[in-house]
Amino acid sequence: RLEEMKAVAETIQILQEDEARDAMSSTYATEASFFLQLSSASNKEQQQQRRAAALLRAAGQKAGNPALLALASTAELDAFTKVKEAIDGMVATLKQQMEDEVKKNDWCKDELHSTEMTTAKTEDLKAELEAKSASLEATIKTLSTEIKDSHAMIAQNQLDLQRATEDRKKENLDFQKTIADQTMTIAVLKKALDRLATYYDLLQTKSGAKQTPPVAQKEYSPNKASTGVMEMIEKLIFEAGDLQKAAKSAEMQAQVGYETLIADTNGAVAALQKEIVSKTAAKADAEQELLSTQSSLGDTVRELEGLAKYNAELHQECDYLLKNFDLRQSKRGEEIEALQQAKQILSGAALS
Repeated sequence: RLEEMKAVAETIQILQEDEARDAMSSTYATEASFFLQLSSASNKEQQQQRRAAALLRAAGQKAGNPALLALASTAELDAFTKVKEAIDGMVATLKQQMEDEVKKNDWCKDELHSTEMTTAKTEDLKAELEAKSASLEATIKTLSTEIKDSHAMIAQNQLDLQRATEDRKKENLDFQKTIADQTMTIAVLKKALDRLATYYDLLQTKSGAKQTPPVAQKEYSPNKASTGVMEMIEKLIFEAGDLQKAAKSAEMQAQVGYETLIADTNGAVAALQKEIVSKTAAKADAEQELLSTQSSLGDTVRELEGLAKYNAELHQECDYLLKNFDLRQSKRGEEIEALQQAKQILSGAALS
């Protein structure tokens, strides 16, 4: 096409020379006029092509778009119809790219926001599960300590009761020995008192003196007629009886106290055993809940790791687009405008 235009231009130049014009002035006036018109049209097309190519080249250099630069070269060489079709195709492609980038920009914003919100909620859940796990571990530790303490208290109560039983047996043996000793003492003293009484009766009979023999008494009371020895024996008998009474009273009180201790110990042990059963069940429930909580915590940590990985992938995919979105849209708009202007130039429009 370019070679054809060059040949036509050279032909027209030859025909426009003075000699040729004079020789053909009369004969070929009509034909010369035709060639002159053809040359004018050819020059106009070349100008249009150069303007369109310059516009496209400038736009391509500004946008750094190799396709526009290639189209600028095409505009200088190819037919108008082919160049216009290429321009229309490129405009359609750019508009589609702009539309796709708008959709991708909106998607990136929505997806990043959604991921951020999900991550925040998941981190809150992780904190809650960690707090719950720590609380359950503390509860299990407390229950374990209390169960251990209850077992120790039961053992101590049983040991105390065992010692009290041994002490009670020893006290009872001492009581029985005391009663036996005092009973024997009283019997011996009474026997001695009876012997003295017999002696005084015999002495009174022999002397013929009027004398009232001493009478054995269970309780001591002063007897002016008795000798000092008999009064002392009677006093000892009385004291031995008092000692028996005191021993019996102490034994009774000790036995009541021992029986109370047995009842109290059995009640305390029963309460502690019931407490152990309850706390053991609570500990088992807490341990089961802790396992479930730790499992949920593990799932949550893995979910956060997945969200972090996805968030990194999103930023890798979207950061450049989000940062340069307005600039890229503006450049594509300028490219489209340049293409449309080039098409108008090729179509014969005079752009200012």
